[in-house]
Order: sequence, then structure tokens, then C-alpha cells
Amino acid sequence: MNKVRDIINFMGIVEKLCLVNRDNYLSKGGFESDSDHIFKLTFLIMLVYPYLRGQADYAKMLELALVHDLAEAETGDISLIDHASNPDLKKQKQIKEFAAMEKYKNLLPPPLNEKIYDLFLEYEQRQTREAKLVKALDLIDANIQANSYNGGDIKYWNQYGDGDWYYKYALEKRDIIKELGEEILSELEEAMIELTKENMKKCKISI
Repeated sequence: MNKVRDIINFMGIVEKLCLVNRDNYLSKGGFESDSDHIFKLTFLIMLVYPYLRGQADYAKMLELALVHDLAEAETGDISLIDHASNPDLKKQKQIKEFAAMEKYKNLLPPPLNEKIYDLFLEYEQRQTREAKLVKALDLIDANIQANSYNGGDIKYWNQYGDGDWYYKYALEKRDIIKELGEEILSELEEAMIELTKENMKKCKISI
């Protein structure tokens, strides 16, 4: 019965991801949640995996996607611009996230607790091919969602501090995608950059 109780209690933590908002809007309005993002990321992995030229562990990629934002059930999220441009804030968030994962590790019996913690650590360290692939797809999913609101109305990006920063960031190519050298990832990235340009033109945004 202890295992049943522990699983039920842990699902309460998972449920909190439904309450954590991200920067992006959903297509019909309202903030995207962490759980929305995780759901779409796992689908993106399923859709992209058959086109990968290099070997990768499919099950591991799905597990990494499910766990990668789990700590935010405890810590919440920070805006993309703060994450990218404020090293101190990013470091503080990382410290809090690892503390959260240590806390979670005490809530489940072994070996499940160690597995979830190790998956989170693997994603954060970005040393394995699977972790790099999931991170690359995480970035692509964010750009897809960022362009989805109200048929591509990306003017809402301006509400997050320096709007120009978001537009410039969305047009940049990511080092991790270049490093992986996977054609499908490069094509997806290029398609999202072109869509961002089209939406900027449609919204009369220039930087």
C-alpha cells in the first residue's frame, strides 16, 4: 500500500505542472502551461524520431521529455528573456530546481526515485545524444507555439520586457541543432524562422 500512496502523492506534483504558465500563448488565447508543453514535446519526438539519421533511444527521449520540467512544479518558471540574459537568475533557478528534485527523490521508493532524478540530471547536463535531441526539440516546440496565437499574431511578445529581444531570438539558429547535424531538425528550425519572419511582416514588426 505504501507504493500506491507514494504514486498518488507524486501525481499531485505532476498535476502542479498544469498550473505553471510559460511565456507563450495558446492559439485561442490563455497561457501555455508546462503540461501543455510537455504533451506537445512528446508528440514532436514521436513525429520526428523516424526521420533521425543517427541512432537514439526512443523510450529514453520520451522519458526525458516527461521529466525535463518536473522541478518547475516546485519552483515555477521564469521568462525566456530572464533565462537567457540574466545568468544570476538562471543559476538561482537551477539551484532551486535541483533542491526540488532532491525533495522529489524522497517521495518515491527506489529504484523509481533514482530513475526520475537521473533523467532530470541527464537532461540538464546535456551530455548524451538523447538529451541533446530533446533539448533541440524543446526549443523548436517553443517556437512553434510562440507563432500559434491567433493565426500568427506575435505582437503579444512585446509584453515580456524587451519585445525586440524576443523577435531577434526567434530568428536565431541554435548551436545545439547545428551540433546534432540532423537534417530534420535543421529543416524544422528553418521553417519556424521563415514563419516568424512572415508573422513579423504581417504584424508590421521590424527590428
